[in-house]
Amino acid sequence: MTEAPQDLRDIVKGTIDGIMGFVETEVIPLEQRYKDILADERRLFGADGKLVPEIREAREKIRGKSGKAGYWAMFSSPSIGGGGLPVPVSIYVQEALYRKYGPGHLLMGWANGFITTPLIGSFVDGPSHMFTKASEAIRTDVVPSLIAGEKTVCFALTEPDAGSDLWNLKCKARKEGDEWVINGTKQWITNSPYADYAAVFAVTNEEMFAQHKGGTTGFLVDTRQPGVDTSTIFPIIGHVSSDCGSIILEDVRVKEDYILGEVDQGFQLSMMGISEGRLGYAGGCLGLAEWALDRSLEYAKERKTFGRPLADHQAIQWMLADSAIEIFNAKYTALRTAELVEEYQPTGRVPIKEISIVKAYVMEMAGRVCDRAIQIHGAMGLSNEMGLEEAFRIARTWRIPDGTSEMQRRTIAGRLLRGDVVF
Repeated sequence: MTEAPQDLRDIVKGTIDGIMGFVETEVIPLEQRYKDILADERRLFGADGKLVPEIREAREKIRGKSGKAGYWAMFSSPSIGGGGLPVPVSIYVQEALYRKYGPGHLLMGWANGFITTPLIGSFVDGPSHMFTKASEAIRTDVVPSLIAGEKTVCFALTEPDAGSDLWNLKCKARKEGDEWVINGTKQWITNSPYADYAAVFAVTNEEMFAQHKGGTTGFLVDTRQPGVDTSTIFPIIGHVSSDCGSIILEDVRVKEDYILGEVDQGFQLSMMGISEGRLGYAGGCLGLAEWALDRSLEYAKERKTFGRPLADHQAIQWMLADSAIEIFNAKYTALRTAELVEEYQPTGRVPIKEISIVKAYVMEMAGRVCDRAIQIHGAMGLSNEMGLEEAFRIARTWRIPDGTSEMQRRTIAGRLLRGDVVF
């Protein structure tokens, strides 16, 4: 990969400086104000599994201010009112945030089973590139509030019997006059307990669907309308709740002009969102791994065993070196793929193989680096005090959403066997 041009470096520096300043002036003070609640999940969540009102209000406040400052939608397409920053910038920004602040920041969006963020919108909660295919009605009625951070959306594709196997979708939509009637259940939907709208994907042409030639359509559903139930929330690894839940749809009516994209072409649209999400995770994983390595370096220099610093022991040096090697490889894999996404956007193509490589490698890398960091810290690595156990859980969680590591390898192999062998 060639060195980034000066103008891109200037954009990256200006964006990082700006959002870091925003965090210090707007987010950290709120975290300090609510530190007692944030530190105790028994006080953080209500009986319904949702965040208590004051924390929900704090997150909404941050998102609204981020929207006004231009950060919330800075990576959204200019065609819908977003900032349109280049895709590689998103890698650098997420990396910088996670490296500086580490895990455990619920008001930034990466703690307590939360993977949505009130700082920067993504396809799981904000105005993603999917909305470039939205109807004029959606662009007029909904998109401005998403761009401003006033409202959020969730991406409702996965179902109880259709996770990796999307050709097993059971949710269906039938046409009645100028409306569509949707019935089905969506599961493991990020931001579903809080979203104002849901991008719901349903089977609309069973013959096409049975032949694996399409047959699904995306609909924008108001989660407050009759027939929509978002009350179920799932506790996530090591926490009493999360931002993931189910959406049950019973005879939910959606007007024709609230279709996302084209009828029967929902899978193509959904891949725009999923691909965007996989790259978003990559930047966070890079920063999280760098944060864990930074903590390991500090501890290895300070902690003494057998009269010598840990850093003098070869076993520790090898773990530090292995982590550095993997972070370096992961970073430039992610950045090169981000460059390809940027290059391909005008053509509508997606570098599928490369995005799957990033999703598999970078997520697994973060887990290994966090695991080594815990090992280097010994018993202290197991304590809540260091935050390493939270980092490890975040890294482990990210191996599942938007396609497991196994499914990424299946996709990579499939592309290679079809002749996509250019790197």
